[in-house]
Amino acid sequence: MSSPSRAILLTGASSSTGRSSGTGKAVALRLHRAGWPVYATARQPEALAELEAEGIRVLQLDVNDEESMTAVVDKITAEHGSVGTLINNAAYSLNGTIGETPMDEVRSQFETNIFGLCRLTQLVLPGMRAQGSGRVVMMSSIFGQFATPGRGYYQATKHALEAISDSLRLEVDTFGIKVVLVEPSPVLGGFVPMSVADLGMSGQERGGVYDDFWRYFVDWHGAYRETEKPSGRGRMAVRAETVAKVIEKAVTSDNPKIRYRIGMPSRLLPRMRWTIGDRMFERFVRAFFPIP
Repeated sequence: MSSPSRAILLTGASSSTGRSSGTGKAVALRLHRAGWPVYATARQPEALAELEAEGIRVLQLDVNDEESMTAVVDKITAEHGSVGTLINNAAYSLNGTIGETPMDEVRSQFETNIFGLCRLTQLVLPGMRAQGSGRVVMMSSIFGQFATPGRGYYQATKHALEAISDSLRLEVDTFGIKVVLVEPSPVLGGFVPMSVADLGMSGQERGGVYDDFWRYFVDWHGAYRETEKPSGRGRMAVRAETVAKVIEKAVTSDNPKIRYRIGMPSRLLPRMRWTIGDRMFERFVRAFFPIP
């Protein structure tokens, strides 16, 4: 009997700006240097030249395009028998209020962060079941635990991912497949707008009743731009390399945790909410996060 596949399929290895950066890059490099066969993917594989130069296999994959997903899974299956580990990292953050964000943008958010992720997971499961083992790592967030103004639809996708992962874990355990959730605190340099224009909102969100809020929203996130010497709130954020180290544990552990909560905020806030109750926790959110 052949050994189970060790091949790792990583989505979202490039940033939304088309560069290999952030968590995806750090994960690809760490696992590759540990000797794992890593297939790093992005919508634009030319953005992964730095990873390719390291010897990492790079492939084109768009989680909104089933043909590209099927092609990648088929390629890895032909070379390794199946996908051994799927790391669902591809996602983006939609900025906008619940009442004003156009529904086509909301649908696009869910298509990328949830529906595409689910379909890719469906594509790798038959091979994992056939070999009697496999691992699916879901990149959630601290905001899969609670929500704040201005990013509610993005945070809703992370809440959905929590439920999907918990359900999937129970469904596939009998086949030797393990499902792991990773919940980082805010990552330095990740999803950080430099200006209101960088928020990528439609015209319906600009020039409206939330103008002051969006200016404050951008200023508030400035604490997470300083990746070298963060100050203030930025000191509670985590680095991409720290997240990559935890993901390596999630991939390599014989008995991985159900959830890996990275950074003090991600570990503390769920306990805090349970302890003080919803009303007091909402007071905390109002006091700490940007509120219109």
